[in-house]
Amino acid sequence: MDFHVIQQALPEMVTQLLGFLIVFFILKKFAFGSILGVIDARRKKIEDEFQGIERTKRELGDLETEYKRRLARIEDEARQKIQEAAEIGKTLAKEVQENAVQDAKKMVDRAKTEIANDLAQAKLVLRNEIIELSGLMTEKIIKHKLDSKEHERLVDQFIKEMERV
Repeated sequence: MDFHVIQQALPEMVTQLLGFLIVFFILKKFAFGSILGVIDARRKKIEDEFQGIERTKRELGDLETEYKRRLARIEDEARQKIQEAAEIGKTLAKEVQENAVQDAKKMVDRAKTEIANDLAQAKLVLRNEIIELSGLMTEKIIKHKLDSKEHERLVDQFIKEMERV
């Protein structure tokens, strides 16, 4: 390179450098500040949004945990209520069964009492009829003189009359 070329270009280069520095300082004072402010504001807004997103994610995680805990508690309560209802059902079924057994025993006892009463009444009626028949038999025996043939005939007749009754 030639030193002479550099000397001729030097004033022009200094002028361009000064022009560049003047433009740079003017832009720095007026334009870069507002541009950097806008960029900083945008960066701050983006950071705030990311922080908001993170906070929302944490809140959603907390809500999910809370809902899971509530759901588990509700399921536990439902299971417990189902078990209580089953126990109540078993108790009611047992009570119904016991009542039915007691009612059946009462009915059987009542039937036994009625049968005993009917049997006693039938025995009384039968006794009265036997007494009446014995009286009739005795009367017939006394009226007739009894020999063994006549006695046999009267007994057969008595048995036949008893069979009809």
